[in-house]
Amino acid sequence: MKSEKKLNIAIALILLLSFSLNLYGISWGLPSFNGWAADELIPARVLEGISQGFSNGWHYKYPPFHYYLLTILYSPILLLARLNILEISSLQTYTILFYIGRFLSVIQGTAIVFFVYLCGREIYEKRAALLAALITVLICPFIYYAKTINLDVPYLFWFVLSLLFYIKLLKSHKIQYYLLFSATAAVAVATKDQAYGFYVSTPFFIIWQHHRYLKQKNPAITLKESLTDKKIIGALAIGLFVFLILHNIVFNFDGFFAHIRLITSGSGKIRPRYEKNIFGHLNMLWQSFRHIRFSFGWPIYIICLIGILHAFTRRNRNYILLSLLVPIVSYYIFYITIILFNDVRYLLPICIIFTFFGGLAIDVFLKTSKKLFGFRVAAVGAIFVYTFAYTFSVNIWMVNDSRYYVEKWMSENIDKSAKILTIGLIKYLPRLDGFNFENTENPSLEELTRIQPDYIIISSGYDRRRFEKNTPESEFFSKLEAGAVGYKQVLQYRFQPKVELLPYEELSARQGRYMRIYSNFDKINPVITIYKKQ
Repeated sequence: MKSEKKLNIAIALILLLSFSLNLYGISWGLPSFNGWAADELIPARVLEGISQGFSNGWHYKYPPFHYYLLTILYSPILLLARLNILEISSLQTYTILFYIGRFLSVIQGTAIVFFVYLCGREIYEKRAALLAALITVLICPFIYYAKTINLDVPYLFWFVLSLLFYIKLLKSHKIQYYLLFSATAAVAVATKDQAYGFYVSTPFFIIWQHHRYLKQKNPAITLKESLTDKKIIGALAIGLFVFLILHNIVFNFDGFFAHIRLITSGSGKIRPRYEKNIFGHLNMLWQSFRHIRFSFGWPIYIICLIGILHAFTRRNRNYILLSLLVPIVSYYIFYITIILFNDVRYLLPICIIFTFFGGLAIDVFLKTSKKLFGFRVAAVGAIFVYTFAYTFSVNIWMVNDSRYYVEKWMSENIDKSAKILTIGLIKYLPRLDGFNFENTENPSLEELTRIQPDYIIISSGYDRRRFEKNTPESEFFSKLEAGAVGYKQVLQYRFQPKVELLPYEELSARQGRYMRIYSNFDKINPVITIYKKQ
């Protein structure tokens, strides 16, 4: 009883830590109509869907389910706007909608940690489950996406919940877990399409396990009889039903297929980053492990790999744990290798699975013997302290983002009537409310001659490294930086922490195709450069 109370206190403290880390920096880039996070689901997109009732051809590059949740949370604000108490288009009201969406991510991120703990309790001992949950809290990209309205944490919420039911059905083969696994899998896919990758091979593994389970009770049973069992038929039916209902297939049939076309052949399609051959796949695999290493930091990364090796050396004892590799192998083969693209956030679900092996490795290390137990505890504590500092660097970057300083500098040094040319996506730049600016994503010397701005503002999130050599854009940056077009650099700024634990050089480097860490982290605290006309 006393140990259970201590356990409850421990998981409560871990969840409080997760909530705090996720919440800290939630105001990054706000107030704003765009925010600073790449690919964030800004309120305007949700309001657009609401205006169409998510029907009659409505579609976007993301599926609709998270839009529904945001619509429910927006409803009090929308009601006040309809009563003319609030103006929905005002910056203040719009920013409230931003906070609502981001806070939902904070809650879902914290819930993911709890689901990881519950999964751990089903797999192995309590301490290992706590350790897996703690490692999840400290995954570097996790605390970033758990405070933005990107769909990575929302779909992971449903994926990890489906993982819990997956473990339960493998252990007990009760029909409710088959149905719940299928339903939550459908919700995950209806939140972000890429989740489908987890559920291509996994159902076949479940069917095989189900057949083995039935064969233990009845050796004469055939595979055909196992396939037609009510658990399998019911799970397939509920999964398909939930998928079709959430995609509003009855009232938005055209919109559903327009969404499919958009993500497979339209502007929403992901452009491959690697060559479509064996060398390209090997390079991508190597890069994937580098991305996972970045997500954890070196110590936890190594611990997780040791945990995987340890689990394989004791396969019979860790059968359920090793079964967690089935969804992520399925995901890698049927999603990552198909799109030939492996950004850090695309590997976040693999990191979450790795935490279970990390928890196992640390737990085994702590209980190997009573000798030097205090030393082992201190070593583990030191690793977690380092990992906390490593991960918290993300929050430090966000709270001290370079654009805050640049905005202040601009208000003190640039006249509001001065003409400004900004380069790149608006969300990668300082907020320019009240300034006279024109933006371009394809700068050229001709464009510069036409606009003749007093100032030019560039962000490292969108600079010359984005463009190929011998293009008009590359020529523009080369001559601008050389001072050959009549402009002089008057400011270049990026907030520099006293200790830089995150590998900023790897995040911002673009000259080595396979040496860079590919993520949206180079959009946090970017280098902002301002040129003034001479």
